[in-house]
Amino acid sequence: MLRIEVDLFSGRPNPVWIVTDGAEAKQLLDEVAEADGSFANQESGSNALGFREVRVDVLGDDEPRTRNVPASFALGTSAATNSGASGEIAARIIKAMPVRSKIQLLEHAITPLNPKLRDHMLVRLAEALATRSTTKAPATVRLAANPLRTTVRDPKCERCEYEVSQYNPAFWNAAAVRPRNNCYNYARNWRTNTFAQPGRAHGAQAPTMSCSAVTAAAVADGLKKLCTCLPRGEYPRRLMALVIDPGYDYHWYRHQRGGFWGHKPGQTAARKVDNSNVVITNPETCNRGGYTDFCGYFYAGVSVVIN
Repeated sequence: MLRIEVDLFSGRPNPVWIVTDGAEAKQLLDEVAEADGSFANQESGSNALGFREVRVDVLGDDEPRTRNVPASFALGTSAATNSGASGEIAARIIKAMPVRSKIQLLEHAITPLNPKLRDHMLVRLAEALATRSTTKAPATVRLAANPLRTTVRDPKCERCEYEVSQYNPAFWNAAAVRPRNNCYNYARNWRTNTFAQPGRAHGAQAPTMSCSAVTAAAVADGLKKLCTCLPRGEYPRRLMALVIDPGYDYHWYRHQRGGFWGHKPGQTAARKVDNSNVVITNPETCNRGGYTDFCGYFYAGVSVVIN
């Protein structure tokens, strides 16, 4: 059996399914073995916002092994030396995605498998292959013993204040933290280890991936729209920005000490650069890939609970 995961989303769980047919699994592994340079180590390529790779994992310790093919690898990744073959195999895997998985996974409750999602993944894969970002995982940063916060005035609403904290990606990129926390966790600055979803803590998750729906879910968690000032009693207060890949996913940024914005796309590393590897000074104009809809800015005080 094989586990297939398309590393694509930032907020929602990635699309994932299980290949139970032994012949189908063997055919895929044989194809990868025949195409030299088609695969690479997982998480060794681009970690940009948007499509990153298709992950393949052999699930059993007694599965027949295919020559030169490891038990876990990635396709459609910028780290593959044969990008053409890697992308072609990745596309075929996505095209064969079952509309209804024979094995129901927890991820399917939030990210159901359907033809619309399949077609979206193929579009994002094609875009990634055509214009690969040169963004690489940020270097490890020593965890500060006492990260400082600074209170600043919001230039868009000068009567409002919020806190900016020292950029500290090492906290989020630790092995026990990174895969279990997403952009919403990062922007709120709250490690829940639940891949937090807007509105879930209050029974108000977004029914669709749109600015209005995700905004309503976030407001249910306690976020306030820009210029709805938070009192000092809500210290520490964060400034967050929301963008949407229409119909498919959301992404959040957090304003950092130093005037730039940090973010953490899905299970990938936290960083302060956009898809062009440029430090983000304005989330409205930075390179966000397919996350084309800018939804606005929000304040999050200490009373905001996420899960």
